[in-house]
Amino acid sequence: MTDSARACLARLREMDTALEHMERELPDDVRSIGAAARKRVAGCVSRLTVDGAQPDELAAALRDVSQMMDALTARLLLVPWDPPRSQLKS
Repeated sequence: MTDSARACLARLREMDTALEHMERELPDDVRSIGAAARKRVAGCVSRLTVDGAQPDELAAALRDVSQMMDALTARLLLVPWDPPRSQLKS
């Protein structure tokens, strides 16, 4: 595996980890987008490690995943967050 392929694989793993963490907080209306993004990342990993694809062959797929991640991040930032209220004793 070339240095660029190793770097690409490392970035794909980072993306998958970020999506996994994000998934826990995604609202129901965009959960399917998170799942689709993780599926595309897994496909890229497979193409890179099993099929021997070159990183430049994954450029379009990686661009799509990045756009999905951007949309998910924006959605997370726009969702009102209601922190758990502590029970104060008087």
